[in-house]
Amino acid sequence: MYNTAFPKWSIAASQVDDEIQELPAYNGQLAYAYAKRGQVLLCERWAEMEKLRGDGELPVTFVSAHPGWTGTKAVHEAYGETASWLEPLRNTWQGAEGICWLCTAAAKDLEPGAFYLDRVPQVKHMAGPFFTEGWFTQNSAEEVDVLLGKADRFCDLS
Repeated sequence: MYNTAFPKWSIAASQVDDEIQELPAYNGQLAYAYAKRGQVLLCERWAEMEKLRGDGELPVTFVSAHPGWTGTKAVHEAYGETASWLEPLRNTWQGAEGICWLCTAAAKDLEPGAFYLDRVPQVKHMAGPFFTEGWFTQNSAEEVDVLLGKADRFCDLS
């Protein structure tokens, strides 16, 4: 996720691109990065929408999370031999622990729209020299609007 912004929908969804009339080449590492970036963007937007709702109902706290590099079949298929660069990989329980904590944490203890790893909000964008907070991986509000519209359409949320 840290190395890319969310791409245009045809690339993220592995659909035929209207401009070049071809399927984009599949890359497991980028597929994971796009999915995780999409989760972060949606949770940020939903947290903003929830804050503006103001209807007196109990608010929903939207957050996204990373399990840390966990030794799953998907990681090994996406990274192959280069998965060793991610070591030490977590076991399944270690990967799930922080996400389970998020599911049971009190809303007052969570930062709406945050991206959590090991129970702590993390930086969402790293780019440039020394991997500082960067703009390269950020999406515009209009790009997030497109993502949200596609999610509504394909999930029949309207």
